[in-house]
Amino acid sequence: MREVITVSPTKDNLLKYKKKLQLVERAYDLLREKYEALLMKLHIITAEVSGLRTKMEKSLSEAYIEYIKAESELGREMINVFSETIPKDVEIKSVPAQYMGVDYKDLEIEKLPEPSYGFFGISSLLWITAERFRESFHLIIQLAELENLALSIMSNLQSIQLNLNALDKVYRIRFRNIIKFIEDVIESSELENIYTIKKLKNKIDERKMRKRGELN
Repeated sequence: MREVITVSPTKDNLLKYKKKLQLVERAYDLLREKYEALLMKLHIITAEVSGLRTKMEKSLSEAYIEYIKAESELGREMINVFSETIPKDVEIKSVPAQYMGVDYKDLEIEKLPEPSYGFFGISSLLWITAERFRESFHLIIQLAELENLALSIMSNLQSIQLNLNALDKVYRIRFRNIIKFIEDVIESSELENIYTIKKLKNKIDERKMRKRGELN
């Protein structure tokens, strides 16, 4: 259904809506640039996440292989005894961060228990196992941070897309229609004025011709 335009078709309104359209066009272009930049960043993060996940899975696999070797050498009961001596406190700090206006959490490991060198005296396999799991934990945290940023960017992209659609369909199209309406009315009015002036001029010329004829 065509929109009913109730704006007065004056030159002042024409200038006003042209300025409004310029502002909307500028806002649309800026949002579009941000959308494309975030989309590019998302592609980069997706590739990084894929590579990091592969690295993490490999690290965990190696850690479990070392664990199986240690269990085979020492026995499960002995490993359980040793595991009780390791501090269980793990502290991860979540720091608010931003990327191009996108909020996400920067994760930092503040406290992660280290395997005692006493393990190495008992079994090098046990110490290597603990180290492998520590390395895997660091990769898991990195992966969690990247995935959190990716999700935040995707959410932001959806929001930007809605704003772009609103600017395009609600404002750009509407303002263009209003501008065209005003220009058409003004053009029609000017043509009508020109026609009226010509008609009036012709009548004046006809009167002058009659007067000249009467004088002759």
